[in-house]
Amino acid sequence: MSVTASMESGLSMGVTAGPARDTGEIHNWTELLYFFNHTMPECHIELSENTKRVALFVLYLAIFVVGLVENLLVICVNWRCSGQVGLLRLYILNMAIADLGMILSLPVWMLEVTLDYTWLWGSFSCRFTHYFYFANMYSSIFFLVCLSIDRYITLTNASPSWQCRQLRVRRAVCAGVWVLSAIIPLPEVVHIQLVESSEPMCLFMAPFETYSIWALIVTLSTTVLGFLLPFFLITVFNVLTACRLRRAGRPESRRLCLLVCSYMAVFVICWLPYQLTLLLLSLHGTHISLHCYLAHLLYFFYDVIDCFSMLHCVVNPILYNFLSPGFRGQLLRAVVHYLPKVQARTGRRASSSSSSTQHSIIITKEGTLPQPPTHPSLNFQAPNTSPIPVPQPLIAS
Repeated sequence: MSVTASMESGLSMGVTAGPARDTGEIHNWTELLYFFNHTMPECHIELSENTKRVALFVLYLAIFVVGLVENLLVICVNWRCSGQVGLLRLYILNMAIADLGMILSLPVWMLEVTLDYTWLWGSFSCRFTHYFYFANMYSSIFFLVCLSIDRYITLTNASPSWQCRQLRVRRAVCAGVWVLSAIIPLPEVVHIQLVESSEPMCLFMAPFETYSIWALIVTLSTTVLGFLLPFFLITVFNVLTACRLRRAGRPESRRLCLLVCSYMAVFVICWLPYQLTLLLLSLHGTHISLHCYLAHLLYFFYDVIDCFSMLHCVVNPILYNFLSPGFRGQLLRAVVHYLPKVQARTGRRASSSSSSTQHSIIITKEGTLPQPPTHPSLNFQAPNTSPIPVPQPLIAS
């Protein structure tokens, strides 16, 4: 699913071909294989490709099933409640759509791995599938950044002008994120081609004399735009949010801070191994020299690490939706809505009786702003200011 994935695909075949020309473009599969194979030092490690393919298929399948169900539920519930007041619901909804887009591309990667990287779906799908995956990957990451920034702004800014403009601003930001995410993958996707050989493969095929430069540019742009910059912004604004919560001095502030820290931890755990492996393999051979066994291990386990990064599509719905009693209450009401009338009345009575203790209740007076919802573990408001809306991921809504 990237430059390094294409290189790993060629290396996994274990083919040694004749030398390619020092100048000019790569014109055939033999020259490309020679370039790939000769970037690796000669050493031998007994690693089972068949075992890796089986493990990858199982991992992809589990992530696909769980992620599909979770993100569809998030989209359905948030879309059904879109007319209600939802502080950061728009970012969460768009992030779930982006995660769902990544999940929908998994069957293709599962089949490609099972078929030993053979591509059977034509030239157009070769490029489009990669483009679709990358565009949704960047969108999901960028919406996490927007969520972190907007959460802090909403916590600290109680001005009426912001409350009047925040919906329009968020819609514009979401549109901008989708446009930016659609542009960023283009430099890589234009060089992805279907290589016709005994077994067709979908590979990154930049001109030979500039291949290493193109690979490094694409890798650095992915690392900077897809990890370093988002991680910096997510960390800064989540730390500021946690500090603001601690200053509130409430008993539940510690638990709120732990929740905010979990947002950063999940992002690092999911993306750091992938980005670090991608960067090391792109630099290897032309800019740095990795130990023989380390290089082989990184190439071998690259697909596994890439698959592991997809776990964020499973964890995000839990962190930003299912941990919220408000979301669980909305999900329950959505389910009850489609039950028979007798069961629906029973469900509504149960939901109504439990809402007084589990779900937040907003009571407003005429001419005043709504008070922040109350929840035993997820509740805060800005001190010394008029009541302001509280970010959805931190409270029940």
